Amino acid sequence: MTSRQLLRWSRLHDRRARRWWSSSLALAAVAGALLAGFVGWRAQTSPESGSHAWLAAAIVAFALAFMRVPFQLYWRADAALLAQLPIEGGPLFDVALWRCVRAAAATALAAILAAVPLALLPADVVAHATRQISATPIAGEVPHLSPVMFFAHHAAVAGVLALAAGLLIPGVVVWAASLLVQSPEAAARAQKNAMAIVRAAPGYGPRMSQVADHASADAILGATPADRASAGAILGAIPGAAGALIIVATIAGTGWLMGEPLEGGAAAMLFGVGGASLAALVGARLAAPRVMATILRDVSALDRQRLATLEIRPPTALERAVAALLGDAALPYTKDARLMRRRYPMAFALGALIFLVLAIIGLAHPARSATLPWLVAIVGAAVLYAGALAGRLARPPIELPRLSATLPITAAARRRAKLAWIVSWSLVFVLVPLAFAALRLR
Repeated sequence: MTSRQLLRWSRLHDRRARRWWSSSLALAAVAGALLAGFVGWRAQTSPESGSHAWLAAAIVAFALAFMRVPFQLYWRADAALLAQLPIEGGPLFDVALWRCVRAAAATALAAILAAVPLALLPADVVAHATRQISATPIAGEVPHLSPVMFFAHHAAVAGVLALAAGLLIPGVVVWAASLLVQSPEAAARAQKNAMAIVRAAPGYGPRMSQVADHASADAILGATPADRASAGAILGAIPGAAGALIIVATIAGTGWLMGEPLEGGAAAMLFGVGGASLAALVGARLAAPRVMATILRDVSALDRQRLATLEIRPPTALERAVAALLGDAALPYTKDARLMRRRYPMAFALGALIFLVLAIIGLAHPARSATLPWLVAIVGAAVLYAGALAGRLARPPIELPRLSATLPITAAARRRAKLAWIVSWSLVFVLVPLAFAALRLR
């Protein structure tokens, strides 16, 4: 199957699943309009405040795009099916890259629409805010930006971040996954552990022997619980680490948004990230024919095996305290809490990051005008991620609706358990540090 044929099949699948390209554009347009209202509101104070608001919103939007790359590449519902079909790695990578580029383009559209209010500011206000020297020169005009150029600088940063989301992060993720699946030591260890797990299972016999042989042939990645946890954490942390570096580079070059010369951090961000994106695309495409099918197969096996051997730790003290308040919802809450810790460790890693950022803002005791856009952006991102976590709580493997309906636990109790988990996560990681940061603003 060629890349064009697989892309046609993927588009047909998306249409049948009611995921239209036009709906992605509509969603980007709506998000861009909302962000534009936020940026315009802050720009009324000063162009610098509007620029800070835009940068905070853009960073949050592209951070979400960075974190979605693994779900576009290999953590997909159809990854196991694609891995079993006679499709070469090149077409598999091309279609996955097309999904990443599409998502990056939609995010860039929202970011560019959000910057439109900056182009509508009065020319004299923008000129005064972006002038490069404070004293009036004897002759000549003070260098400054026009509203159109002010907007163009922000649009250029959005374009570079889109290149990173559509090309650089996918290349890095494919490279990291290829290291995991191509290591001979890891494959041999996975083969041995997979054989041991299957042979030790109750009811091992001739039929299970066939399963063991199949597992041995495929070398299921990370057969031991520790290996599965570490491999899953690595695969989930790679886009986060690469995205963090890009975001730091973006923040380091924020002076260029306000008219400073294109040098230092700004030049490194614009040209470095852009060049690295093209290099990552070339490298990943050259390696894709050899590794992409193996990545889909082994990561799918990893994804299915992470809960196969349930070595789930007991509830924490906080989880026990919450369960004590829930009555008949305590049992499903305990199940949800233990499985979420096992299945989605990134929920706690990102929650800890949000907690740390808000705590740093509070300890820094910053000015309200400079920090308010960042607080709004962080809280907005936390709300979006909490919504994603709520969706995961209601889907397999955390919740099996048909099986749950047969248990002597009411639907209301199950809903209350999931609500309690989301509320407790939000309280610990978002609301408490947010209250601290808000009280410290001057």
